[in-house]
Amino acid sequence: MSMYGDEAYKLAKEAKRTTDILPPYNDELVRSVSREIRALSAESDAMLTSLRARGATYADDPGAACAVLVQQLAAKRDKRCLFAYHRQRLERVKELVWEAGPAGVQREVKRCASATELEFFDCYKEKVVGAYKHLFTEVDLLGGGLDPPKDLFIEVRVVKDCGEIQTEYGVLNLSKGSQFFVRRTDVETLIKQGFLRHVS
Repeated sequence: MSMYGDEAYKLAKEAKRTTDILPPYNDELVRSVSREIRALSAESDAMLTSLRARGATYADDPGAACAVLVQQLAAKRDKRCLFAYHRQRLERVKELVWEAGPAGVQREVKRCASATELEFFDCYKEKVVGAYKHLFTEVDLLGGGLDPPKDLFIEVRVVKDCGEIQTEYGVLNLSKGSQFFVRRTDVETLIKQGFLRHVS
């Protein structure tokens, strides 16, 4: 027999267990918790309507008062678990925007997020770029992580043909299979887009 809040507890446990990744959205469990909230609300409303129809008060029927209280508290707990689950996921989406930039995150977010989370991702990315673009004209806010690079120059291998790119040290012809020792900042975006691979 399922108790009030069991499904919500599973959802809260999932949110707590997956703070460092974005797991696939658990639509089935979210819908189940939402149905339970609606059922609890309907039961307590029916009980209150019955009490009012009889002209009784909580003092006249303490059993009904207790049942209504338990149902309302269970519904409130379920709602809090739903909010916690969704807040944790949205915070993780925000972190992903700042950590890896839009190119690297796009695939993970599209694979694991719900339609609403995808909409939030796009709006948040747009707001971040829009809010800071005029302040930091020389900095690509979402082009790479916020951690400083360990090496100024890195070795990269071309995975897909890119054509020619202009760097501070001259022109590079990035044809598939070729390998270069270049400044990290010159090729960081191409690595994130999947054209180049960092060779360690």
